[in-house]
Amino acid sequence: MADPKPDHADPSINEKLADQIQREWLFFIKRLPENTIARLGAVKFTLLVLQLLLIISNHVYHLGIWAVFVRFSTSHRNNFNQAVYHRTSGGLDFTKIASLHLWRGFVVPSLFGCSAYVITALLCLRHELYHWKPELLEHYGRVVSESRFGFLIPKRWLDFCFQVYKQKHEEHRSNTIQPADRKHDALRDTVEFRRVLRQVGINLLVSVPAIFTMWMALLQTEIETQHILELPRSYVPPVQGVVWYLINDMFYFYPHWIAHSSSLVASGPSPSNNNNIKLPLPRPVLRFLHKQFKESHRLHHRCKANIGVAAWYCSVWEQILFNLFPALVGPVITQILADLFGLSPTWGTHLVTLYVWIAAAAASSVLAHTGYRSMWNDPGQHDLHHERAFDPKAACNFGTFGVFDWIHGTKSQVPAKDAAAWRGQRDRQAALWEAAERSGVPLTESQKAVVKQPVHDGKEWVRKDV
Repeated sequence: MADPKPDHADPSINEKLADQIQREWLFFIKRLPENTIARLGAVKFTLLVLQLLLIISNHVYHLGIWAVFVRFSTSHRNNFNQAVYHRTSGGLDFTKIASLHLWRGFVVPSLFGCSAYVITALLCLRHELYHWKPELLEHYGRVVSESRFGFLIPKRWLDFCFQVYKQKHEEHRSNTIQPADRKHDALRDTVEFRRVLRQVGINLLVSVPAIFTMWMALLQTEIETQHILELPRSYVPPVQGVVWYLINDMFYFYPHWIAHSSSLVASGPSPSNNNNIKLPLPRPVLRFLHKQFKESHRLHHRCKANIGVAAWYCSVWEQILFNLFPALVGPVITQILADLFGLSPTWGTHLVTLYVWIAAAAASSVLAHTGYRSMWNDPGQHDLHHERAFDPKAACNFGTFGVFDWIHGTKSQVPAKDAAAWRGQRDRQAALWEAAERSGVPLTESQKAVVKQPVHDGKEWVRKDV
């Protein structure tokens, strides 16, 4: 029988053992899946899985997932058309406008985009449930147990719930990028939360006619609307995705940069080293655009802290100019180019690619605003943008892809360094837990809290004039 572990063993044993564990190949292999997903993020990981399914369907075995979806969607379209026809006694007959293919090109992508935003926002609200201090939950648990019907709830159940919440609370604090005590106003004030939901709901409705406009533009091209069951070639969606991402980055970067950078319209030298490249526009035009974009953008930057559901908390004009147009113009541009060079059968915009792109764009917008670093998402790049906001000497990260930030010298390396440090801390924490299991020596409180977010700016900031 092994000797029992001493009651007061030296905690440094776990530190030394953790150093050894981190050098083991088995530990590296065990950590590889989580670190790979952490580097990719939820959206890119999902796109990679879909790409693998496309390759399998095209070259190995036809899975038929897209065909099943098309049949399912077509069945609902036919049922909807028949129901409307009978309810209106033939007054509305959608078969007369069947050539517009509104169900495939307008209704379905609208559902994909709005559903992706709403579902992602709800999932990202989950971790915000743990931002209240455990002492508050402990107080309410004590009130419940001492109430008239408290005897009906076993105390061990309340203790178990409290311990789970306490663990989740510590995890929440360690993964929140900005200081954990700095919260979006929507989490502090129910009136503000309702205001956010109302404006986001309006902008979701605005996205519907925007998608309709995109589809009407695509119908003027040679986009394939009849024989859609044939999947695109395996190499086409990745190339189109990169091109659309670059187009989105360009059309998002420049108005966003103009909105934040007063140095672009200043007569003197730039106060920062970031804005070295000037835009080839007359200064009066830049001043006008800066004033209009900044006023439109103020609502979105009311708080330094982020929350996923408020990704589209902005004016309607900003929703159209910053969020919708950059995302929806890419598929139209590539389809026009494919028609121009006679490559439409191969390089034209396929419906399955369009659906995935719209859903990915909506979900990415939410994930960029969570303010919460996890295995599935790292919003550090855009979170730092919100943290520095309208500071002309430190404002950065105006784009989505980062290419135009790199071109204009506005890309910060801080988020990448923070993410690498965070992954290193996660590896260290996992190694310490494994060391504790091997040694039988419990971890100290400091050894349990290795994962911590760096603090760039401890100042609270909420725009009271918005």
